[in-house]
Amino acid sequence: MLAARTEKQKESQDAYMKKVKDIKLRVPEEYLEKIQNHAKKKGLSVNKLIISLLEEEIGEKIVTIREKNKLEKESE
Repeated sequence: MLAARTEKQKESQDAYMKKVKDIKLRVPEEYLEKIQNHAKKKGLSVNKLIISLLEEEIGEKIVTIREKNKLEKESE
């Protein structure tokens, strides 16, 4: 059983969720498993796989909130 989140954890998660937006992706059912397997073979989540494909398409690195926070901590 997981421990209850602290107030600080709740605040942190709320702040994080305000900075990100969801994109709903619809694919034919017969492709879902193929997509999941392809991501797994590459050692990625489906989300990371799609982000990497979008980066290639738009020619720009998409820096996630977690990556941005990590970079900020490293530069302190």
